[in-house]
Amino acid sequence: MTRIVGVRWRENDPVSYATAGDFTLPLRSYVLVQLEKSQELALVCREAKQLVACQPDEEPQMRVVRRATAGDLGRLQQNRESEESTFKIARTKARELNIPMKIVDAHYTFDRSRMVVTFGAEGRVDFRPLIHALSSVTGGRVELRQVGDRDVAKLVGGLGRCGNTLCCVTWMDKFESISVRMAKEQALPISAEGLAGACGRLRCCLRFEYEQYRQVNRALPKIGELVGTPTGSATVIVGHRMKETVSVRYDDDQVLELPLADVTRNTQSRN
Repeated sequence: MTRIVGVRWRENDPVSYATAGDFTLPLRSYVLVQLEKSQELALVCREAKQLVACQPDEEPQMRVVRRATAGDLGRLQQNRESEESTFKIARTKARELNIPMKIVDAHYTFDRSRMVVTFGAEGRVDFRPLIHALSSVTGGRVELRQVGDRDVAKLVGGLGRCGNTLCCVTWMDKFESISVRMAKEQALPISAEGLAGACGRLRCCLRFEYEQYRQVNRALPKIGELVGTPTGSATVIVGHRMKETVSVRYDDDQVLELPLADVTRNTQSRN
């Protein structure tokens, strides 16, 4: 029966799966994996297991060749140094050639069969002159890969509006769909500047508490709605989302703030 192991290229990258063979692969260890066109070093992030019922995201796309050796790790460090040099050259050449792109990453495959340069740009750009220039400098095969604004922010890094390192850099391994509706549900001001993240797109954190707000908003009575309380019927005058309470006014003008759990809505009001 096939064994698979979960690996990552970087700490916050999505998990990929490889056939593990009979190798003992401890967590946090490096392994050499064979891809379709090249070999790479990857970090084990999920223990090897028997593949019984394969989920779509667990379909192995590569195989483990062996555990990484000290020599492999030394070569990895050499590749990182070469990548830094090529990254600077790529940025310089892009400016010299007046190509409207932002170079955000340069990566050598472990076997150095090719250099992959990642960039962001508005729309399609003709990067063939840059490929020729980099091929002449590196003396090898160069590929350019365009990514979206969110991926650019993930690779470049930075601080969010909260003052902390971007979530996509520290822990998020994939991007979810974000909509303006999520901001409306949380009663946030609707403005492009206020809702945009470092990538220029809607902030990912709009999703984090969206479901909680949605549930509270569904349970929260509308202003002016007549509800039942432990001391009789009253009219809702304010809803407090964060505290999950409502302020109500009784017929004698008494005002109380009550937990949602103590308020009863009729079926017609809910609909």
